[in-house]
Amino acid sequence: HMPLQGFSWLRFFSFRKNRAVPPLRYIGDSQLMQQQRALTESEIKSPDVQANFDMLLSAVQQYGGIGIAAPQVGWWVRAMVFGIEGTNKRYPQAKNVPLQFWINPEITWASQDRNWMWEGC
Repeated sequence: HMPLQGFSWLRFFSFRKNRAVPPLRYIGDSQLMQQQRALTESEIKSPDVQANFDMLLSAVQQYGGIGIAAPQVGWWVRAMVFGIEGTNKRYPQAKNVPLQFWINPEITWASQDRNWMWEGC
């Protein structure tokens, strides 16, 4: 894990929209259950990875959700985007959540409690 101290994704993010959105991967795809690799700071700043961030945003719009993880479209890294701005047909009761990119997220704690429900991803 490499902390990106003082790093702002906004400084490096732009809306290029030039990368096609791959098809979704679904439950049963064994690669979705694998731990994905972390992105390095130099990768995050690269035009190729920035184009993939753009693609993730396009995927959210194309598939009608409020977020998507990179592996759901076959990009095998630890990154995701989510946010609700305005209304969302799939989640009409949801409140606004600022658009966020999470890069190299880690689960640091998990409850022993269980809550079973179907989640859109």
